[in-house]
Amino acid sequence: MGQVIEPAAGWLERFDAFADEFMARHKVPGAAVIVVHGDETAYGRAFGHRDREAAAAAGMDTLFGLASVTKAFTALTLLALEARGVLSLEDPVTRYLPGFAYPGLTPEAPVRIWHLASHTSGLPPVRGLDYAIYPSQVGDPADAFNTRDYTGAPRLDDYPALVAYLASETRPALAAPGSVVSYSNDGYGLLGAVIEAATGDAYPAVVRREVLAPLGLSALFDTAEARATGKLTELYTSTPSGDVIHSPQWEEAPAYLATGFLKASATDLGVYLRYLLRPEPGRLAVAQEALGELWRSRAWAEHLTGYGLGWMLREGFNGLTLRRHGGSLKGISSHVGTVAGLDLGVAVLANLDEVPVKRLWYAAVNAYLGLPLGAAPFAHGTPPVEDEAALLAGVFESGEPWGRLELVRDGASLRALSGENATSIGCLELLPDGEFVVVDETGPWDSGRFVWDGPRSRKPVAVQFGMRWYDRAPEA
Repeated sequence: MGQVIEPAAGWLERFDAFADEFMARHKVPGAAVIVVHGDETAYGRAFGHRDREAAAAAGMDTLFGLASVTKAFTALTLLALEARGVLSLEDPVTRYLPGFAYPGLTPEAPVRIWHLASHTSGLPPVRGLDYAIYPSQVGDPADAFNTRDYTGAPRLDDYPALVAYLASETRPALAAPGSVVSYSNDGYGLLGAVIEAATGDAYPAVVRREVLAPLGLSALFDTAEARATGKLTELYTSTPSGDVIHSPQWEEAPAYLATGFLKASATDLGVYLRYLLRPEPGRLAVAQEALGELWRSRAWAEHLTGYGLGWMLREGFNGLTLRRHGGSLKGISSHVGTVAGLDLGVAVLANLDEVPVKRLWYAAVNAYLGLPLGAAPFAHGTPPVEDEAALLAGVFESGEPWGRLELVRDGASLRALSGENATSIGCLELLPDGEFVVVDETGPWDSGRFVWDGPRSRKPVAVQFGMRWYDRAPEA
């Protein structure tokens, strides 16, 4: 390990004040944050309530949902199984799931395990996770605000149903495996099935045996088991009018456990982050040098960022590499990651969805470096000129109900509207090679790139944004 940069004076006090204001501004009912530095917990604080209605305070041992942060645990489990000789990341998925197929993916260029774990399988975004979750939400207060149509929706409550659903999809594959990142919850769901087929054991039991128990973590997949501990948080969501309401029914999707359904405490994540920063030989089956597979970029994910196995890898951040991942489901906002060059790990957990906890995660890193805590991670680009804006404007859709990006001309600017509710997230500024950043009032926080249908084309046929592939919708 190289020389570690020492933290700026008063960094934790600055961060604590920022976190206080952040939680209040975003109306977060309950949260927990942990910062580890080397072998020590530098900062640990719980905010608000795990159960607002019962006035039960959140604690560092409160179990929060991790959502997609689960993917990093799935990837680590795969490495442990590979170290034991149970499977290889190079194995074709069909070795374990003979029925796996997707339109446009061929046996001549098979999808391998590492393709699923790096979101480079060629699978496009589809609606499977939404279909899988919906039955668990019927009757929840938040369901009254769900306007999606589920007529004829398939039941995706086990692995065979997921495999059959993907084989029946009509949206074609994006590219040959290994070439394009497009975030696939379905792909990670399949990894749970691969792990079960390779070991003969249930996916949660394998993760517990290979990762959770050796690290001494109290993390759990099963909601009833987590609730029985007396430490599970309640869930909260926002109504269209902005009120934060209790939304008690946890989202469940048995075929997607490997993609986002682990529950853990901030204390658990502190132990986990310390292991990743300073792995203790023999603690897991994975050799220290093999952990590097998690953090080897497989393909472009966003500006200055690649995707490894369950981790986003941001290069060149003040001369440092950030390894991080976020998660979001109903009642869950999470962001976890490390900065090896600082010997620093940070985890942020909240029991309200759509909280921009990535910004609080960055605030901890910025505080350590003595930078403005709210500083955005990217540099500015150049606003498009009028004829560029006219060509770039349009609607782009990922295939998921929340996967919509509309670029609209707003005077001299090109404004980005995101999601089902067309929420304004800022204006586009262009970078070289078709990349762009989205700039809000605090700076450039999001990024993507345009996809053209040929070298001379100036009108994009798709965008990669938020790690997903969005096709241009037909113009009216």
